[in-house]
Amino acid sequence: MSEIKKGNVPQGTAGRVIGLDMHPDSFTAAALEGNNALNSHVLWVHDNLPQQRLEAWVRKHVQASDLIVIEASGNTFHTVERIRECGRNAVVLEPLRASQVRKTYCTTDKISAVKLARVYFSGLAVEVWTPDDTCRERREVLHAHRRAVQDTTRGRNRIRSWMNQFGIRRRTGLRLAQPSAREWLIEQREWTDTQRLLIDQMFHDLWQAEARRKKLRQVMAETVAADPELLKLNRLFGLHVIGAYALAAAIGDIHRFRNPKKLAAYLGFSPNINRSGKSKKDGGSASWGCGEVRRILTQSAQTIMRYQNNSPLHRWGLALAYRKGRSLATFAVARKLVTAVWYLLKGFFTPLTEETAVLQRKLREIGEEIGTARLKELGFKHSGEFRKEKMKILMKTI
Repeated sequence: MSEIKKGNVPQGTAGRVIGLDMHPDSFTAAALEGNNALNSHVLWVHDNLPQQRLEAWVRKHVQASDLIVIEASGNTFHTVERIRECGRNAVVLEPLRASQVRKTYCTTDKISAVKLARVYFSGLAVEVWTPDDTCRERREVLHAHRRAVQDTTRGRNRIRSWMNQFGIRRRTGLRLAQPSAREWLIEQREWTDTQRLLIDQMFHDLWQAEARRKKLRQVMAETVAADPELLKLNRLFGLHVIGAYALAAAIGDIHRFRNPKKLAAYLGFSPNINRSGKSKKDGGSASWGCGEVRRILTQSAQTIMRYQNNSPLHRWGLALAYRKGRSLATFAVARKLVTAVWYLLKGFFTPLTEETAVLQRKLREIGEEIGTARLKELGFKHSGEFRKEKMKILMKTI
């Protein structure tokens, strides 16, 4: 199936664009024909059709030369798959840009479907890349891990707040996620039966969130270790298991980015430029891109500036921090790291010639995340054998 560029009407005799407004239980479609947004006219509108009839409707009313445009939402990618299985083409439009074009006094499903087609005809629509099944699965794991981390933090704070309520100070070295923490808290004073019940529930919630977090980290570590393209991201200082996995989930196919600037802009590491008349407001981070990936890469940049004393990037970042401030320097180092990611994944790095202590440490951490029992299930006798095999892969990977 040929690629359709932004703003171009599909090639064919019909030259129609069909706006599809999808809902969980129904959909509305509007077919427009023309050359641009001004002279395009509505051919037909099908309103409030059952979502289960989508495939039958597509085969009956949509021609092979037509293009279906959909606004990105919760079920968009699944809908695109269903449409493509019927032999028709579909693209996804970025929701923020599409939602800005609307009538403030009237909004219906019919109007929304027509609007989507007209936005695409205008050439101002921004198409959203449709990830494959592997990339979508990785994004779901990343989001689940983020929720588990938030639940773990929330659980710890809830217990700390409870302890502070009764004037109890946590013992040095006590980890709240350990079962011994509950026993220690029970012994601090006489609790009523209801208070014991609340304590049990708070610790049970924390333990469940911590177990989910560890399991998802194990899944991410195993995925990174099994994929040479992800494994070689560990060559970059500051990137660890979660960072490599998050980049893979956000980027998908690296070849869809023509240069490192495109990748930096996609991840939200392009500085904002706002100049109008005499007003100039340049700088600052972007508000688009994946916030989770930006947070991870920012932490990696902070690690580079703190610990890698012999790195040119470390020295460059510190010099910039003295001139422009720590925050801007961290942002700039993270952007440099994104550039290095692009060159590494494109295969422009030189091969490794020796094993480094940093790589050995990272491989040991990956093995610890996977766990000894799981490593044996994967065919490794011990963690040393795992590190040796993965280092061989890194030495061969370009």
